Amino acid sequence: MPISSIKKSQGHTYAMWHIEENLDWFLRELNPTQEELQEINRISHIHRKKQNISARLLLNKLAKRKVKLNYLSNGSPYCQHFKNISISHSKDYCILIISDQNIGIDIQYQKKNITTLKDKFINKKEFERLKKPYTLEDLHFIWCVKEAVYKSLNNPSCSLKDDIYVLNLEDKKSAYYLNDNRKKILFTIDYQKLGSYFITIAKRNHDRSI
Repeated sequence: MPISSIKKSQGHTYAMWHIEENLDWFLRELNPTQEELQEINRISHIHRKKQNISARLLLNKLAKRKVKLNYLSNGSPYCQHFKNISISHSKDYCILIISDQNIGIDIQYQKKNITTLKDKFINKKEFERLKKPYTLEDLHFIWCVKEAVYKSLNNPSCSLKDDIYVLNLEDKKSAYYLNDNRKKILFTIDYQKLGSYFITIAKRNHDRSI
């Protein structure tokens, strides 16, 4: 079954696709418009084409009809049928979330080389809270949270390391972003592990500040 799961929660719904089909199958299933086909053909890598088409199919599934997937100049996806959407791909999975709230989602396949990259996205405060030795799950959790928060902000010019902070590494439920006025904007985190994949949802708390 192409769609591996659709999950509804308070305030959001997300769907996930396990990419196993070939490109011809994806194109037949999407039955793309001329505009969609032009956008897909701009992607040179076959697997990335399939990731892009799977996102369009997930969006159609959640909308219960064919809708248009658009992208802002900064790469952020949007769809006029939904107030907020977020998309993430990693290896053989595509995941898409819809919500009336500011929301971001990230999926990451476990990679051992993340240990060599940790200084690029983990700040001093987070290192102080991390227990040694660091586990791959600890590092992937921090990375996924920061990516999900970043996506919910529609890709502003912010630093994953210096402007997004992961709180309470033990319960894995909260993070905050420092905006241009250095005001802390709190996010609620929903985190899960699926085999060798890590999935994180970041939802902005408009009614809370820290």
